[in-house]
Amino acid sequence: MSEKTLHVITRNCPQNHRCPAVSACPVECLKQEGYAAPTVDNDACISCGKCTRVCPMGALILS
Repeated sequence: MSEKTLHVITRNCPQNHRCPAVSACPVECLKQEGYAAPTVDNDACISCGKCTRVCPMGALILS
């Protein structure tokens, strides 16, 4: 099985709140500046999918 990459779909992110996925990440690979869409460090990401399950807008996808 190949490793999946986490993608942030900024058009799906309302960018008006603290991203709940940032605190859900067990390896802290998601970062957020203010209310901007989060950024991801794919070198640190373990592709667990926790962030994708807590994002209510579907702005985070693993593919």
